[in-house]
Amino acid sequence: MFNINYIIKNKDLFPVVLGVSYYHFEKLLPKFIQALRIKEYSRIPDEKRQRKQGGGRKSNLGDDTGKLFFILFYYRHYPTLRLAQALFSLEDSHIHYWIHFLTSVLWEALGYQLDLPKARVNSLQGLYSTCPDLKEFIVDATEREIERPKDKTKQQDYYSGKKKEHTVKNQIIINPKKKKILYVSKTITGRIHDKKALINDGILVFAPPKSKGLGDLAYQGVKEDCPWLNVVTPIKKRPKQELTETEKITNKTLSSIRVRVEHVIGRLKINKILCHPFRSNINFADRVFKNICCLYNFKLNYRYHYVNKR
Repeated sequence: MFNINYIIKNKDLFPVVLGVSYYHFEKLLPKFIQALRIKEYSRIPDEKRQRKQGGGRKSNLGDDTGKLFFILFYYRHYPTLRLAQALFSLEDSHIHYWIHFLTSVLWEALGYQLDLPKARVNSLQGLYSTCPDLKEFIVDATEREIERPKDKTKQQDYYSGKKKEHTVKNQIIINPKKKKILYVSKTITGRIHDKKALINDGILVFAPPKSKGLGDLAYQGVKEDCPWLNVVTPIKKRPKQELTETEKITNKTLSSIRVRVEHVIGRLKINKILCHPFRSNINFADRVFKNICCLYNFKLNYRYHYVNKR
């Protein structure tokens, strides 16, 4: 098993081993422990419990620190079950259990990081809700490969013509200034086009009127479907014609801003679980992706807090 104490003594190893700094690990641990206690007590009803909470055989993962270490390590390096068995001295069935259980615990601890505050607005048409944070945003989709579905009727739904493989995708919306993730869509099949996915998701309904958005060429036409928004996309080259110098400069300017969402996606993908073909249940992929987005926002929020404090 990993010598966690050695890694704690050498704090500079945390970003390499877990994808978070020791500072963030230390800040996350109390929230994780609180969520873990709640999950443990709610897992078995009191009338069915045969021993006191905490009784029975102890896990090879050790204490709460070891459990948080395990799930962050799994996201960061995505080892196979056999390799994880060798590293953590656990049976593969136990590893499967802990992955799913601790993923749900991590969501309970960090899920609030993706909450979008809503405001009630009075208008002539009635009372409706908006999300002020969506006043300015950049949107993009990211795909990740999955194993080919065994059900042949579903293989075509998951096949991405862009990636030439079976994929699932998520759309993320970020704040262009702070690079904070404002919203993450549910996980959808790779065959669905980005524009269609964004319109069907319904999140843009909560954007305040005259909000400004930025996307790549895949989002051309969103403005027609959402006339209350100003969604800007690059200028597309016309058939058999070249872009003018002015159009090229415009596209370059837009790209210099839109690349910020690519930076965010790149930060998410330091976790190899988003890079390698996903081996687990596709429904589980949704919670994993959102947990990693929560971790990103958590690190970002505490970084700003730490910088401002200094």
